[in-house]
Amino acid sequence: MISFRVRPRVRQYTNYSSDKVLECFARKIDSHECKLDGTILENHVIVKMPDELHKYYSPELQLEVGENYMKDEPYSERQEETMIRGFIGPKSTLWTLFMFFYIGFGAATLFGTILGSSQQMLDKAPHGYWIALGGALGIISTLIASQVGQKLGADQTQSFLNLIQDVFDECECTE
Repeated sequence: MISFRVRPRVRQYTNYSSDKVLECFARKIDSHECKLDGTILENHVIVKMPDELHKYYSPELQLEVGENYMKDEPYSERQEETMIRGFIGPKSTLWTLFMFFYIGFGAATLFGTILGSSQQMLDKAPHGYWIALGGALGIISTLIASQVGQKLGADQTQSFLNLIQDVFDECECTE
């Protein structure tokens, strides 16, 4: 089944301070039971698969830990002190490559459709539609490739989600 969630989003709220949450992430990443590589830069947490498990389709987790700026608003549903948000997605270089393909094939489809329509209105052979067909097939091929990559990286994505849950479980125990 096709999933259009290209980069699953993570959004968690907690009453722990940002420093406490970052400390819990650091402690979990540095522990021997965690089989993931990670770095913490100021208020950002970046977690990747270790080199021996890393494949070209391997996702990475990028989180930002900060103050819940909506907590004091009367209409806000969430009153917790800290918001953790981010996404699980491919490496930025792979993400950029896929976006390049989508934009390129989309432009070819648009150009081919406009050219073919113009040729058809001028009673000429609408050869531009072949360009549009090639662009559409390119978009479909890129979509299929991204879905295959998501399915191959599903277990690794789940390991990142488990890491987030483990961090929150451990933070509750140490408070």
